[in-house]
Amino acid sequence: MLSQKIIQVFRQYRGIPLRARQAYLNNFTEKMMYRTTKTENPEVTPKMVHDILRKHK
Repeated sequence: MLSQKIIQVFRQYRGIPLRARQAYLNNFTEKMMYRTTKTENPEVTPKMVHDILRKHK
């Protein structure tokens, strides 16, 4: 990715309201946890990860 494109994406991200940024990061965290857990344990589903994260919040 070109540095100009990265800067543009960060500027767009800063312009988004705080709640939308938090929702984006929560969704991103959930996806990354699913991907890493799926590698170690193929029986894991996205719903399982979602439920576990909701219990710990």
